[in-house]
Amino acid sequence: MNLKALFAAALLVTICLAPLGAAKENSLPASENVIGTELARHARTLSADDMTGRGVDTPGIAKARDYIAAEFKKYGLATAGENSYFQRLEVTTGVETAGENSARLGELELVLGRDWTPLGFSASGGVAGEIVFAGYGITAADYAYDDYAGIDAQGKIVLALRYEPPPKDAASPFGKSGRPSRYAALRTKAANAHAHGARALVLVDLSSDGGSDELIPLGRSTGRSEEGFIAVQLRRQVAEQALGDAGLPLTEIKRRIDAEERPRSGIVPGLRAALTVNLKKTVRPSDNVVGILPGSDPKLKNESIVIGAHYDHLGFGHYGTMDPAGEGQIHHGADDNASGTAVLLSLAERFARLRPGPSRTIVFVAFTGEELGLYGSKYFADHPPVPIASARAMINLDMVGRMKDNRLMVNSADSAAELRTMMERAAQGVNIEMKATGGGSDHVSFHDKNVPAVHFYTGMHEDYHRPSDTWEKLNVPGMVKVSDIVFAFAKELAATREPLTFVKPPSRRDG
Repeated sequence: MNLKALFAAALLVTICLAPLGAAKENSLPASENVIGTELARHARTLSADDMTGRGVDTPGIAKARDYIAAEFKKYGLATAGENSYFQRLEVTTGVETAGENSARLGELELVLGRDWTPLGFSASGGVAGEIVFAGYGITAADYAYDDYAGIDAQGKIVLALRYEPPPKDAASPFGKSGRPSRYAALRTKAANAHAHGARALVLVDLSSDGGSDELIPLGRSTGRSEEGFIAVQLRRQVAEQALGDAGLPLTEIKRRIDAEERPRSGIVPGLRAALTVNLKKTVRPSDNVVGILPGSDPKLKNESIVIGAHYDHLGFGHYGTMDPAGEGQIHHGADDNASGTAVLLSLAERFARLRPGPSRTIVFVAFTGEELGLYGSKYFADHPPVPIASARAMINLDMVGRMKDNRLMVNSADSAAELRTMMERAAQGVNIEMKATGGGSDHVSFHDKNVPAVHFYTGMHEDYHRPSDTWEKLNVPGMVKVSDIVFAFAKELAATREPLTFVKPPSRRDG
């Protein structure tokens, strides 16, 4: 087996900032009450029942859109288009099979719906090639676990298990108390396979008893396709037979991975597959919400800083839910991502009141369609209201409402060589510890345009993508700290005359 290093390790250097020991994490100093009150108002409004989970296919998304636009107008931000804060785009919200859909595994001709099914975020097209087994299909660089280490997936069809290994100890990033982590997400596995050069992903659920619900319905796996990348699910009985014939007892291999929490990946000798997928996708219009604060410097105002947060969520959980029993219930999305949208609005108001104003133009954007595949941020980067070449940096706020132990994570902290020092300065005077790590969200769309972009977030929790992600669980004092740090960071980005040195991070798009 050949070693492969297409998927670089995420940086895990902790930036220890001088603590000022003062307020308790869940109490606000009097001077911060106004900011905290506004943050709580925004988050509570956006995650209320009448927002219907802000799903692109629910009426609540328009209510949330209009609320954000009204706030931008109140702050005096300029519109991005002709008297409108809206940037219209199309988002895929449903999918069905159309035309030829066929699969062959070794000598087995598979039957659609009985033996296999496409995943809703698959591209349409055909692929044939060798099978490589990649365990759970996970790269957790911050835990030194990589199912792709030592294998070459380039140009091959990856077969991987659904879910993730059980946590070995408290340090494990994998799901605890029966709740899966982000590494178990379908699109995370597909993005990881694609990043390693695979042409297709075949997922198998070995935890299933082989019942009628083993294969995931198309609607529950809807999302934006990676260009040309095929993704399907295979029934376990078929997978066990094919790999068993090739000398690889799949169930036993899974047992060993789970027991040791150590990958056992490799080429499946002599086994090839051929897949043809044709899907018809349902699209619906949706809107980014964009407000612009023109810069005050005669020269620097022609350059911009983008501050963004996605405002959509899962609606009633018909796609993306981590709790199948909760499908049909409102998924409130208070942390994901009413919290980031609330901080975005807080920053827009603070910068609008700043005198003198920021030297560079600041573009505030609430993205739609993140949960379905970074639709809004990709559209914005491809159709920017301000030339993307003028964008000096982008700041993404996604899940910033559950701060624990005064810790703030920063994805892609080194997407420009100068950013780490700037963030240290921004955090001076705040009782916080920042940890640089890796992950995917809307900032990735800006990396693709060679724009330095960072993502602030406060970590995963057991309510992620569940109806129980509600506003009263938010840590509002922690959100105030995020607002303070990002305000100072963005203010320096808007003022500095030194160029930023872009460093393209490893490709990563989490589900």
